[in-house]
Amino acid sequence: MKKLVLISLSVAFFSVLLVSCKKDRVCECTYPGGSAEKVTFNDATKRQAKDACVSQSYDVGNGTTVKIECELK
Repeated sequence: MKKLVLISLSVAFFSVLLVSCKKDRVCECTYPGGSAEKVTFNDATKRQAKDACVSQSYDVGNGTTVKIECELK
């Protein structure tokens, strides 16, 4: 029984480490006209990079809205 508890705790501990590991993450943004830009977040968790890599819309006047699509790779 002790072995089962120890194994379960070990699996849970390593699962947490894998989920929250920090590494380089790449955010790719596509602009109107087809141009693209990649931004690298160094030593970031997936949540930190996802929060920073967001799609945006800008109103440039005359009722025209420019949309920039961003995706975490």
